[in-house]
Amino acid sequence: MNKTALWESWLEETLLRDLRSDETPDPVPFFETTDNGLETSSALGSYKWGKNDGDYLYLIYLLDGSVTDAQSVVPVYVGESSNISSRIGQHSRKIRDSLPIAEWEENDQWGGFSKYDQIAAIAERADDPLYVWIIDVNDLEYGPYGYETYRQELEAKLVGLVHAHSQYERIFANREFVPNQILHEIGKAGPEWVAEEITSRSVQSGTHKPNTEAGLTTKAERWRAWVKEYILADIQSDSRSDPIPLFEVDDDLQVRTSDSEILQRSAEIDARIRREGQKCVNRNGIREEGCDGLLYVMYQLEEPASTAAPADIVPRYIGKAEAYGKKRELSSNFTEIAYERNATRSFARWGDGNYWHVGELSMALTGEDERKQHWVEALFEPDSRTLSKQTYLWVYAWNSEADSSPYQTPATLAEVEALLIGTAYDAYPEHLLNKSGTPDDAPVKVETPTSAD
Repeated sequence: MNKTALWESWLEETLLRDLRSDETPDPVPFFETTDNGLETSSALGSYKWGKNDGDYLYLIYLLDGSVTDAQSVVPVYVGESSNISSRIGQHSRKIRDSLPIAEWEENDQWGGFSKYDQIAAIAERADDPLYVWIIDVNDLEYGPYGYETYRQELEAKLVGLVHAHSQYERIFANREFVPNQILHEIGKAGPEWVAEEITSRSVQSGTHKPNTEAGLTTKAERWRAWVKEYILADIQSDSRSDPIPLFEVDDDLQVRTSDSEILQRSAEIDARIRREGQKCVNRNGIREEGCDGLLYVMYQLEEPASTAAPADIVPRYIGKAEAYGKKRELSSNFTEIAYERNATRSFARWGDGNYWHVGELSMALTGEDERKQHWVEALFEPDSRTLSKQTYLWVYAWNSEADSSPYQTPATLAEVEALLIGTAYDAYPEHLLNKSGTPDDAPVKVETPTSAD
């Protein structure tokens, strides 16, 4: 699949239809000038009226000349909300508060040049107005990859598609689902990051009709095909040590703890995290031409590893740790690995500190913290440190130049995490423990998570 063609075909099926229709108000300007200064346009006020409870996706955009094709649309920001009227109103206030951009002042905090500052800078530099388009996701037959979708997943997919276009790099203002390296560069550049000339034109890509290639008719099948290529291949490889238990356990699956009641990771997973992490970083910081960071999947097995099929790998949690930091070039999640320290406080997000996975889970088990309580209920026997089922961790150094998403497209680490969550959720909605990236009615958000037994 060609990501430019996917983006442009999706625009043709959605926004461009509304722009060409006599039955819609599009394009709807974001702002208008009044006696009181810049305000939310009355047209937008009418457009978003009543959209207070639903599943909405919205696009803030510019038009590059007349509406002729998808390249007429310059994407500035993609978002989602269940209360779109309130969300757009909030955006309007914060963008107007950022004007004029000449008064922007740098501070020592990451994110000092915010998405609102960037959108304000674009509004000042563009020759034409900003527009807003809103759609109820439930009215969409499918998303850009040809499958049913929900608003959280659709936002991530579209951000990934837009980010793949180099001509939008200094325009597109989203901060989620884009690589930390970009956010780090934005933080250093401030308003200078924003393009002086706002344009959308690039080489024409042709067209693409969404389809379900190779008979993969569901996102669940996409997940299982990807698992076969990556996780199962490692499990059944003679040169890899997978499956690797996440925890150090006794014969009864009781997890061993330190003197301070911190759950102990297995020595094998610690070695794997360090080995894969060193493909991304070294003592000099970010490794030149190294991998983006670590992709990880916590999972359980329904069958023995030697005979397991993709459907036997039950995903419990999917996440990533990027080597680049947002404020500092080397992420704090990788300092222990880069400098080969014995400490494992952060440890590519699997550290035992209070804000990392093992530390949070340990505190949840002792009743000190509730952030990982849903993990406790899903993974452990009641009121114990005994796992209900052996739990493994797959860790992989992701290379966006060589690796592929479950849709067989190139993907950054920031993007592929969200794509995998969406496909895994389709396959195992009762078992996946991710809250971010799943729909509002996901079982993990509304009820006790399911044990794999």
